[in-house]
Amino acid sequence: MPRSMSQSMPALVDVDQPAAVDIRHIFRVLWAGKWAVALTTFLAVLMAGYYGFTIARPQHAAVTIIETRTTQTLAMPDQTSAPLPPGTQMQILLATPILEQVIARLDLQDDPAFNRYLTPVPPLSPRGLRTTLRNLLQGRSEPVPDAAAIASKLVQNLRAAIRVENPRDSDLLRVTVTTGDPDRAMAIANTLAAVYLADQVARKQDATAASMALLGARSDDLRRHQTAIEAAITDLVARAGLHDPTRPDRLGHDLQDTTARLASAQAALARASDTANTQRLTAQIAALQASRADLAAALQALTAASHARDRMQRDLDTAIAQQAGYQQELRALALGAAQITPDSRVLNAATEARYIGPQKLLMVQIAAMVGGLGGLMLVALRHSLRRGFTDAAALQDATGLPVLAQLPLLPSRRPARLLAALDVSTASAATEGYRHLRTTLMLHGTKPPQVILSTSAIPGEGKTTQAIGLAHALALLGKRVLLVDADLRRGAFRHYFALAGTDGLAAVILGHIGLGAATEPSPIPGVDLLAGGAQHAAGGETLFVPALADVVTQARAAYDVVIIDAPPVVPVADAVVLARQCDAVILAVRWDKTPASVVLAAAQKLAAAGVPVTGVTLTQIDIRKQAQHGGVGFAHYGRGYFHA
Repeated sequence: MPRSMSQSMPALVDVDQPAAVDIRHIFRVLWAGKWAVALTTFLAVLMAGYYGFTIARPQHAAVTIIETRTTQTLAMPDQTSAPLPPGTQMQILLATPILEQVIARLDLQDDPAFNRYLTPVPPLSPRGLRTTLRNLLQGRSEPVPDAAAIASKLVQNLRAAIRVENPRDSDLLRVTVTTGDPDRAMAIANTLAAVYLADQVARKQDATAASMALLGARSDDLRRHQTAIEAAITDLVARAGLHDPTRPDRLGHDLQDTTARLASAQAALARASDTANTQRLTAQIAALQASRADLAAALQALTAASHARDRMQRDLDTAIAQQAGYQQELRALALGAAQITPDSRVLNAATEARYIGPQKLLMVQIAAMVGGLGGLMLVALRHSLRRGFTDAAALQDATGLPVLAQLPLLPSRRPARLLAALDVSTASAATEGYRHLRTTLMLHGTKPPQVILSTSAIPGEGKTTQAIGLAHALALLGKRVLLVDADLRRGAFRHYFALAGTDGLAAVILGHIGLGAATEPSPIPGVDLLAGGAQHAAGGETLFVPALADVVTQARAAYDVVIIDAPPVVPVADAVVLARQCDAVILAVRWDKTPASVVLAAAQKLAAAGVPVTGVTLTQIDIRKQAQHGGVGFAHYGRGYFHA
């Protein structure tokens, strides 16, 4: 019967307990990924260098500083011209008409840097692929650019190369032009300033010309009005007889004389007594009254005409004075038009274009930093996603099972090299690992286990190599060891040993052959082999035959130690059946490979069948990487005692 096991499943861990930060462990993890960091850094530097030295075009910036003023544009006296704010002047500098003049002056339509239609776009270039994809998504072909499209694109590209700034609390405009050609940058900056100042002069000239045209029109209208007044005065003078200055006096004298004669006739009529004299005086009085009325009307008309002439003369004098004012203003505008200057001036013209990019050394430095940081992040991510165990402490904490030994990686697929690695004449981490496993088992409990089961959670974890190594270590103590291949489905010994017979454990259990006849010697002194026999899919059913216990009993009687190499626990139930006949169960866990959940599933499967695991081993350890990952292994500290 198997020995009662006292090991229990792992207790729950207090998740509220804060974990201490192990700085040394962090540095070891990062050091373990130094080549990944170096690779990402190298690739980042390579790409940055290739872009900076091969693809990126050099950029040069030329700066022109324009000082704005507050002088007013010549205009009509009743009009005002407020100074333009800096924001408006910045917009004028980048206006399409201004840029079109710069393009025309410098022939930028022939410069491929601005007219990209001059350079064919390779279909496989990023720009060509982007254009092709956009056309496919829009369901159209690339249109052939016409003159308007080219002109619009030229203005757009030129505007993108210009940056205009207004320093705070100043009347300055800082114009920066950035291009690949330093001479072209200076030419654009200075030409833009010249066109901008010329535009100011042109706008002033246009305003002056408009003012002069308006004044001329007003002067012409006034001249026509003056002529009309003069003609009206001449006509009035001719009609009213105002050309004779003595006429009013004569009319007044005649009116007085007629009035006096009328008074005399009326007095005589009052004294007359005869009829004839009365009739004569009456007729005379009537004639004098009619004459006096005519003279009064003529004098009144002459006075009204004189007053009308005086009014028209005053209007004429006003028109003449206003005409003189217009002529004076026109002369002033004509004189000012010859002296028009722009409102702004170039304070500092562009005399050189400085190199601004790409900053190749800075790009390489930043790429190195980004690449190194990316490499460190990849290393940290890889470490955080690591599912396997890198040291015994982590394995024991996760499973709650003692770690019996840490077994270095061996050439398990080559029997000759495997046995040579286990040779006692060569002190190595491998031999010491199996000695440590042997010692742990021999000191386990009150009585060393005689029947030992070597298994694992899943295939490929080194359980067979573990069984062979343990058998080798026990044989060195003079023990007679039986190494049993209990994997009746696949069989593992045929990969390590040249087996002579075809019958094995299955035949012994079924009673076809005796135990002694089925065993054969191995290349390891003191170790006999019991193969599984012919493999078949239903071979695992043989292990459920009650005769299995008798076979194990016979092996106990014939050998000092029996080591059974069992199939993995998770895929099949064979190991659970075999474990009930054993004194110790060793669960092999592959270093940095087997997930914790798989190991716990195997341990729980055995515990559910009443066969707790004696302990676990960490197998196929890469000693160098274990130290880099921060794992604590005896091989790392074994210099001077054995070959690590």
